[in-house]
Amino acid sequence: MRLAEAEEMLRAIRRGEIDALVVEGLGGNQVYTLHSAEEPYRDLVEQMQEGAVVLTPRGDILYANARFAALVGAPLEAVVGSRIDRFVDALHRDDFGAFLITGSGRRRSRLIGAKGDAFEASVSLTTAAALGGTRLNLIVTDLSELIEATSTRDRAERDNRTKDQFLAMMAHELRTPIGAISNAVRVLEMTHAVGEPAARAHEVIARQVGHISQMIADLLDVERVVSGKIRLNRRPLDLADAVCRAVATFTGDTRLDRQFEIRTEPVWVEGDAVRLEQILANMVTNAIKYTPAGGRIRVDLCADGGDAVLSVEDSGVGISPRLLPFIFDLYVQADRTLDRAQGGLGIGLTLVRRLIELHGGTIVAASEGEGHGSRFTVRLKQVAPAKTSSELVLQPQRRAKSRRVLLIEDSADAREMLRMVLELAGHVVYDAPDGVRGLALVNVVRPEVGIIDIGLPIMDGYQVARRIREEPHGRGMLLLALSGYDSPGAGHQPPGHGFDYHLVKPVDPDELARLIGERGESMEV
Repeated sequence: MRLAEAEEMLRAIRRGEIDALVVEGLGGNQVYTLHSAEEPYRDLVEQMQEGAVVLTPRGDILYANARFAALVGAPLEAVVGSRIDRFVDALHRDDFGAFLITGSGRRRSRLIGAKGDAFEASVSLTTAAALGGTRLNLIVTDLSELIEATSTRDRAERDNRTKDQFLAMMAHELRTPIGAISNAVRVLEMTHAVGEPAARAHEVIARQVGHISQMIADLLDVERVVSGKIRLNRRPLDLADAVCRAVATFTGDTRLDRQFEIRTEPVWVEGDAVRLEQILANMVTNAIKYTPAGGRIRVDLCADGGDAVLSVEDSGVGISPRLLPFIFDLYVQADRTLDRAQGGLGIGLTLVRRLIELHGGTIVAASEGEGHGSRFTVRLKQVAPAKTSSELVLQPQRRAKSRRVLLIEDSADAREMLRMVLELAGHVVYDAPDGVRGLALVNVVRPEVGIIDIGLPIMDGYQVARRIREEPHGRGMLLLALSGYDSPGAGHQPPGHGFDYHLVKPVDPDELARLIGERGESMEV
C-alpha cells in the first residue's frame, strides 16, 4: 500500500500536479517547495527590468539576475559569490551597510560598475525566512534615465522662463520708443511741423527709430553668430583708429554727462573693421548704461607682449559675485528695479564675446562687487603694421544728379515716405504698389533705377527683377532690393535674382544716395 502511494505521488509530481510537499517530523511539519513550482517566479525575476539580488545578512550575494549583472557591467558568475559592497560607491558604503542591518526600506544610493562607472540607483530591501536563517532581497532600479529626463525638463522650464523674461523685456523696450515716436508725431500734427517743438519731435523720432533698428540688428547678429553665419572681412588695421572712431560717437554727445578718459597707442591687429567698431560701441554702451550721470568711463588700448589689450572700465554699479560668472550669457542682465532704467535686452555682451572669439581673442569681466564699477578686458593677437597705408582722399560733396526712379512697394506708408526722401534728394519718382503695375511703367517712363520690395503680392521682388532684366531697357538699370532680412542669403535669394544690391529696412538714406550716385556716374562715363 505504501509503495502504491509513493508511485502515485511520483506520477503526480511528474504531471506538475504538486507544488510542494509537507513532511511530518519530530520538529514539526516542514514544507519543501518543488523546482517546478518556483520556475514561473524565477522566470519573472530573470526578466525584470530592475536588478534583483538575494543576500546573506553579511552582504554576500547568493543570487543575482541578469539585469543586475548588466547594471554593474560584470559577468553573472563574477557577481554571485562576491559581496554587495563591492558595487557600492566608497562614500556610500557605511550608510549602505546600516541599511542592510535594518533589513527593510527604500533609499537612494550610488552604485559603481566593475569598470568604475558610477550611477544613481533606488534600492528596495526586504527580509525573508529561509532554511538555515534569513535572506535579504534587494531590488535595484537605475535612475539614470529618470535623472536625465528630469534634467531635460528642468532645463526646458528654465529656458521657458528665460524666454518669457526676454519677451517681457522686448515688449518694454519696443513700447518705450514707439510711445515716444507716437507722441512726437502728435507734436508735429499740433505744431504743423514748424518751430522748436517740431524740431525736437524730429530729433526724438530719428533717435528712437535708430534705437529700434539697433535692437533688431543686435538680435539678428546674435542669431547669426550663434549659428555660425557671420563671415569676417579681416585685414591688418590699427586698432587705435577703430577705438577713436567708436568712442567719438559717445564723447561728442553732451547729453550723456559722463567723464571719458581715452588712452591709446598704435597697436595693429588683423580684424574686421566694422565688427571691431561694433564690439567697442557695445562695450562703451554697456559702461554708460550702468554708470550714473557724472560717472567716469575709461578706455585704454596698449600692447602687452604679443597681444593688443583693450579695456573699458567704469565707476558704475558694478557686478555682483553671483552674476559675474554668467555676465556673457544670452539675455543675462544685472538686477533691475521695475522702472528698468538701464533698458536693453541682455544680448550686447553675448554678441561682444562671440565676435571677439571669431577674431581669435578673449574677453574677461572683473568687478569688486556691487557699487565698485566693472572692467572688461579684451585681448587680440597683435600683428605687424601694414607696409603702406593709403589716405582716403575726400572728394567735395556734390548734389546727386536727378535720376528717374521706379519704386515698387506694397506698403502705402513706406512707399510714400521713401518717395518723399527720394524726391527731396532731387530724383523723379514713379511708384507702384505691386510688380504688375511696376512692370507696366518700365518701358513707358524708362527709369534708371529700380527700388523693389522683396515681399510683394502677386509676384515677389525676385520675379519682378528677372522680368525687368528681360526688357531691353531693364538690362542697364540699377536694381536695389528692399528686404526685412539682414543679409541677402537670409531671404532665400534664388539664383539669377537680377538685383545689384540688397538693402535692409529701414533704408539708410545716405547709403541709398551713395548707390544711386555711384551708378549714375558710372553710366555717364
